[in-house]
Amino acid sequence: MKKGYVSYAFTAIFFIVSMIFIFNYKQTYFGLVFGLIQFAFFFFLMFFISGQWLRSLNFASIVMFILFMINRLSLYFYRKTLFANDFLVYFNYENWDILTDFKEIFLAVFAMLIMIGFGVFAYSRHKRSNFKFRLTGLFIAIALVLINTKLANTDSVKNAWIKTFPELKATYMNLSMTIGDSASLKYNSPSFANSYQLFQDKLNLISDYNGSNLKPNLVLWLQESTIDASFYKGELAQPDMFKGDFKFKTLNRVHTFGGRTWKSEFEVLTGLSPDEFNENSSLIFQYAAPHIKYSLPKILKEQGYYTIALNPYPGSAYNSKNAYKNFGIDEYVHPSELQCEGAGNKIKKLKHITSLQMGKCAQKVFEKYKDKQPLFIYMLTINEHAPYDRADKIEFNLDKFYKKPQALKLTDYYKRQLELSKATTDFDSFMQSTDRPYIFAYFGDHQGNMGLSENDVRLNFNDPLVITGFYVKGSPDIESIKSDFNELGELSLMPSVLLELMQIRPNEFFKAHYAMRKICGNVDDCKDKELVKSYKSYLYDYLKDASENLENK
Repeated sequence: MKKGYVSYAFTAIFFIVSMIFIFNYKQTYFGLVFGLIQFAFFFFLMFFISGQWLRSLNFASIVMFILFMINRLSLYFYRKTLFANDFLVYFNYENWDILTDFKEIFLAVFAMLIMIGFGVFAYSRHKRSNFKFRLTGLFIAIALVLINTKLANTDSVKNAWIKTFPELKATYMNLSMTIGDSASLKYNSPSFANSYQLFQDKLNLISDYNGSNLKPNLVLWLQESTIDASFYKGELAQPDMFKGDFKFKTLNRVHTFGGRTWKSEFEVLTGLSPDEFNENSSLIFQYAAPHIKYSLPKILKEQGYYTIALNPYPGSAYNSKNAYKNFGIDEYVHPSELQCEGAGNKIKKLKHITSLQMGKCAQKVFEKYKDKQPLFIYMLTINEHAPYDRADKIEFNLDKFYKKPQALKLTDYYKRQLELSKATTDFDSFMQSTDRPYIFAYFGDHQGNMGLSENDVRLNFNDPLVITGFYVKGSPDIESIKSDFNELGELSLMPSVLLELMQIRPNEFFKAHYAMRKICGNVDDCKDKELVKSYKSYLYDYLKDASENLENK
């Protein structure tokens, strides 16, 4: 009897909490409508399966609770609201190593599995309704799916949902709007109402930069979770990789935090913001990549470059190999294929290969492909990614500024950044020893998740947690571009910086990037929002950059 009371108590709690989540809708009342539809769907689905009212109520309450908590986890770890198509990423077993990387996520998933077990099996001995009632439950569940689909495809609902961007606080509405026909899984290019004339007029007033036939080698190094740690509150000394003379350097707005590296990869290779793809922004390597017309690798290939990606993950991870091919990468190289130190002899995820080892591996790429110069080598390092759990004690006086958990994480993070700095400066020395003009650029894809707040980042910009640096070294024959760390740039504009440094004349797409840099210096942080809309319309509506389906060619 006592066991039954405990079960009833848990069910009551889950039901009450799930109702609070549903009725505490944000931004639009459609959030309430979709929440109730989803609750009713799970209720009648379980009723059809079991024929037990209490079991169905318990199951629906738990599912709604879990969906809300998954959204909270997504916001905490990735600063991104949950969409239905994110489950395609979560259910891909190749991404499950995050469970070992973050004990918090492992414990949360473990707890959710227990809840699901309780939701599925609790009250299984209760009296069952007859089949006629159960069949009615199936018909109601089907009707709810149809109602959900109809609502999600209604213009008034779509407009209401669009108005919730970018906050997207209507958790259950976000799920309904990103599943089925309304999910935009059928690809749709971003569009900005053909408002490109304003930008086009300004573009025609911008003079071109000088080009040449220099064709330097280019290495573009994505450094996982990296920002100059001296920007964090405290007394951390600036690592050497951020000191000295640069051909160009800037702080950039990026569009992810703590993970989802592929968003920044997409941005720096294509010159497009992943956020323009809205609910599919987390799946751009799957859904947007085949439609990209212009990219940095493609324009370099047109100039005779051989383009290579050096990645410590297998090509199947987040569809990277296929996406790189869509972007114009000639060859995908895993460190094991070059017998690099720390890589072993199998193609697998090398989560702990050091940045110094990856730098040495990039040198092997130069040796192997020296006959194919000029080269574009795009490389990633992963050792700086969370979790930051390797520190046994707090160092660098961080206990003066942070609570113990954050101080320990930042201690670990900073030590890894010092190792990365050594790897970066060593690789720059290698580039200086080569017999060809070169450009060596490195940048952070996002900041690491250490539980810090915006007040812990000493940058005078909005949303400082989604800002990283972009640094460019080069041979003496590379002319510098004036830059100012007091002005904020954007990662999507950096390909045009590299082309200008390389003295390669831009095509119409990258000329637009160059012009936007000259006119405003950034995109998301540009104060002239009409210009921003017109600029995006020029890329998507006029140039139709993301409209072309390259898979069918």
